[in-house]
Amino acid sequence: EEVTESDDEDNLSSVLHQRAKMPWRACGKYLSAAGILLLPLLVLSQLLKHTVMVAIDYCLARWTSDAISGKTELELKNCSHCEDFNHSPYSKVFSILCCLGIVLCLVTSIAVEWTGLKVTKKLHSSLLNKIILAPMRFFETTPLGSILNRFSADCNTIDQHIPATLECLSRSTLLCVSALAVISYVTPMFLIALVPLAIMCYFIQKYFRVASRDLQQLDDSTQLPLLSHFSETVEGLTTIRAFRYEAKFRQKLLEYTDSNNIASLFLTAANRWLEEYIGACVVLIAAVTSITSCLYSKLSSGLVGLGLTYALMVSNYLNWMVRNLADMEIQLGAVKRINGLLKTEAENYEGLL
Repeated sequence: EEVTESDDEDNLSSVLHQRAKMPWRACGKYLSAAGILLLPLLVLSQLLKHTVMVAIDYCLARWTSDAISGKTELELKNCSHCEDFNHSPYSKVFSILCCLGIVLCLVTSIAVEWTGLKVTKKLHSSLLNKIILAPMRFFETTPLGSILNRFSADCNTIDQHIPATLECLSRSTLLCVSALAVISYVTPMFLIALVPLAIMCYFIQKYFRVASRDLQQLDDSTQLPLLSHFSETVEGLTTIRAFRYEAKFRQKLLEYTDSNNIASLFLTAANRWLEEYIGACVVLIAAVTSITSCLYSKLSSGLVGLGLTYALMVSNYLNWMVRNLADMEIQLGAVKRINGLLKTEAENYEGLL
């Protein structure tokens, strides 16, 4: 019995270790199918877009700070004939950056959708060739529903869900990195607390990803019986009323609804906990360092406002980054399953073609 218990514990620990790991092979298979030219275009467009977005915010902060300082100087000089602050250069730069940001957003969206389309076509074509040339024992040992799911559900996930999740993941990650970079630029003292904060965030997201993925699957599994029972009730409503089973079906519907609400509540609470906990730490550290920098050095009000604004948004960025990472792990399972079928050996045929 002791040996059996130890084996079960080892199996459980190995399963938990596998659940906590990112499917890097499936991710590499997806990115390699995108091609050599399309992948750098996707990365470069994302980097340029977020660089322009940070430049827009910095331009606004500098514009506000210079306008306030110029107005203050005019009030101190008490000069009624002096020229007002010139907003024209700032408005021109701001307009150019906004137009450039719009163009880069369009390029990024096209690159993401193009990547998803190319990967889907390549994987679907490779899978179709493998299945057509597969030996007969493959069809005898593999259920037909499993093969159809690879061509339908998994290809649909790769075609529609993975590109959108990849775009959201890259956007939230770059927004989080740019926010931390702006806060560090405004208040360099923030870099002292950034290292322990990054270590803490790493371990938190490592455990959160497993819980979030399981809660998402639990939410999906409890939603399916609810929808099935509701549709069956609507279709057989006349029969239910004839046998006077309304109370029984209503009670069953409430039980399914409670089960789904419990899973949704835990999933929402887990996401809120991650957002509030990490975000509160970042905002506290950024506020303390900004106030300290204002007291001991001349720091403009526009830059302080920019740093605090980014600090308030870091919690939302971190939350979406971890949630998109958990969604990406689930969706990459489709690539992993298709990649497993791609390893099927072809039938040894030596006849005439």
